[in-house]
Amino acid sequence: MSTEVSKSSRKKPLTKADVIRMTSETLRSFYSRDPGATMTHLAENFMWIGAFDFQWCEGLEECLRITRSEYAEAPVLISDEEYHLLFHDRNTWVIYGRYKTTIVLEDDAVIHFHVRVTAIWRRINGELKLVHIHGSNAQDIPANQLAPSLHQFTEETSFFDYVKRIDMLNANANKITLRDHDGKYHFLLPDDILYIKADGHYTAVHTKKCAFTVSGLLSDHEEHLPPQFRRIQRSYVVNTQYIDTICRYTAVLKTGEKLPIGKSWYTGLKNFLQQGEETDCTGR
Repeated sequence: MSTEVSKSSRKKPLTKADVIRMTSETLRSFYSRDPGATMTHLAENFMWIGAFDFQWCEGLEECLRITRSEYAEAPVLISDEEYHLLFHDRNTWVIYGRYKTTIVLEDDAVIHFHVRVTAIWRRINGELKLVHIHGSNAQDIPANQLAPSLHQFTEETSFFDYVKRIDMLNANANKITLRDHDGKYHFLLPDDILYIKADGHYTAVHTKKCAFTVSGLLSDHEEHLPPQFRRIQRSYVVNTQYIDTICRYTAVLKTGEKLPIGKSWYTGLKNFLQQGEETDCTGR
């Protein structure tokens, strides 16, 4: 009788589904700004490594200090969750996965994080505790670019303000500034440009949204473009990221536009594209 009672009083063994559910619940409690629910599952020696430089902590006390400003932020939407079991033994479970977060800021800017995460759970004094989380952002996409702040970053800086400013500084560092014939300034990332074309003593710039003419020869602008841009004919420099196929002697862009390829540039272009696994119309 005593044996039966002992068996029935034992806890049900943990399953993969249980640990994945606990991982999801812990992450969701963090993004819903519920520190009590989050900390319930964390071990005293919990170690967190995040995607940004300041996101490094050892122990619960330091974790609470570093995340204090984030818990003061508005809740964050978490979606597209996907978790898997990497490994487990009697006392350790390792879960990996990915998810998406969406944040709407006070200025209506929207930031998306595509996060990759690894979570390590350990059985401590008979209870499963989270001892480590490592998260990394696959992609940050702010919806708008704000003017850079002159203020220094501190531990009191809002986390999402920090991310938005850093991302803006990195993006603006790569922007190309062009002034068209109407006096309008265009601030373009290289990926915004499909190709540029010689137009007499001027240059026509074709983007994903529009086309406009700027002063200067094609060669003047070509020298300021990154390596993904290549001259394919006397009058054309193209962003090779948008080339879908080439066939003597035409380049078809992903937009459907067809551009001429000069005979003297064809082989060099083909070799360059083959490094990225594109082929010509013969399949070679």
